[in-house]
Amino acid sequence: MRLMPPYPAVAPALLALLWLSAVRASASAAAASAPNIVFILADDLGWNDVSWHNDQVVSPNMQQLVDTGVQLEQSYVQPLCTPSRSALLTGLYPFRLGRQGRPLGSKTPTGLSLDHTLLPERLTHLGYATHMIGKWHLGYCNWAYTPIERGFDTHYGYLLGSEYHFNHTIINGYDFREQREADFTANGTYGTHLFADRAVRIIEEHQGSDQPFFLYLALQNVHLPLEVPDEYLVHYPEDLDEDRRLLLGMVTALDEAVGRVVQALKDTGLYDNSVIVFSSDNGGVGMNGESNQPLRGNKGSMWEGGTRAVGFVHSPLLQGTPRVHSGLLHITDWHNTLLALAGESILPDNDGFNQWNSLVDPSVTSPRTTFIYNLDAESEEMSLGAIRLLNHKFVMGEKDLERGDKTGPWLFNLEDDPNEAVNLIEFEPELAVALELLLLEELPNVVPRDEPANDPAGDPSNWGGVWTPGWCDVP
Repeated sequence: MRLMPPYPAVAPALLALLWLSAVRASASAAAASAPNIVFILADDLGWNDVSWHNDQVVSPNMQQLVDTGVQLEQSYVQPLCTPSRSALLTGLYPFRLGRQGRPLGSKTPTGLSLDHTLLPERLTHLGYATHMIGKWHLGYCNWAYTPIERGFDTHYGYLLGSEYHFNHTIINGYDFREQREADFTANGTYGTHLFADRAVRIIEEHQGSDQPFFLYLALQNVHLPLEVPDEYLVHYPEDLDEDRRLLLGMVTALDEAVGRVVQALKDTGLYDNSVIVFSSDNGGVGMNGESNQPLRGNKGSMWEGGTRAVGFVHSPLLQGTPRVHSGLLHITDWHNTLLALAGESILPDNDGFNQWNSLVDPSVTSPRTTFIYNLDAESEEMSLGAIRLLNHKFVMGEKDLERGDKTGPWLFNLEDDPNEAVNLIEFEPELAVALELLLLEELPNVVPRDEPANDPAGDPSNWGGVWTPGWCDVP
């Protein structure tokens, strides 16, 4: 004889609702104590383009954050912008996503794979409000690839990889949006000013709220074209190379934006429970005023000048500041680090490490001992890649146009030779072979480049002169 339950048949549904309510209340309580996160990503900023590496650069706001925070001296990114942004938001090496090649083009009918959950989506589940300002560059041909559909509550900025800083056009189309709508009111105003204004507004709107926020501020400076209001040029001598002067003016404008964000956090009382991360997405181009000196190489290469990023972390939550963090850190690490900071107990299985303990506590060493700079299986005959293990770096297939168009392989001890001047292949051949084997072991995991042919359907002439989603299908 089956015993009847001592509650009505509707009780399971009621219990489920009560359980869900309790879970939400618990998540809300946890979120209330979680810190606000501001992640600032500069574009094409070179190693020698910041004041803590070059005292000729005027960036007092960032300098103050470095002087009272944690300076990152071994922080690595991808050689190009789309791959770096993919790594940040997924926690995966781009070669696992098909994003290890060229940046996404304006008419490329694809985007960052929809098979992966992005950082803002995960933070939303932890109770965060999520905002994005600035450059997306992870696909826009279908709305499904755009920021609002990938976990951000709001997006204010542009979808492609670059644009003119004042009129917000690129090639033959306009590219500036608030949420899904083209925003023509931005035309004529310097982009970095617009982005700083919006960041300040978002912070002010969170004043008094118990909900923490994640602000991803992806600034265009100092990416081409070289444009900046004249007021920023007065900091640099008129006899300086014209491109270099413009570039440094753009750095100072970027610095002002960072300063405004920090001041807004202080003015609203949110600063004490906020964490600010700053990084470049790759090294400087090296031919338009940017400089990575004394590091070797530029944007697009796997030399240190293309992949070792200027960066820092600043927060009242950090201990033992100011200090220099010399442990290895890769852009994939920010995914799990920020999730852990936000209260996530079960971190996703990806290529990143939770670096928060090593960043907050000077007595804790970085959990990372190795990383892959990039791996690109172009054909059966050749693969292009580089790997770091502790202080040693092995480079395979990287052409050296500056030094005779050689193709390696190369082996460096970056502790003794940070500028990659001495190839140790002949002196430590066993180590070179071991590192090459480690790199080649990953070849089966390389996803083919996701680079379909350009589709003329994306031309803005088909969309009223505006770069607009809606002209490609998703897998």
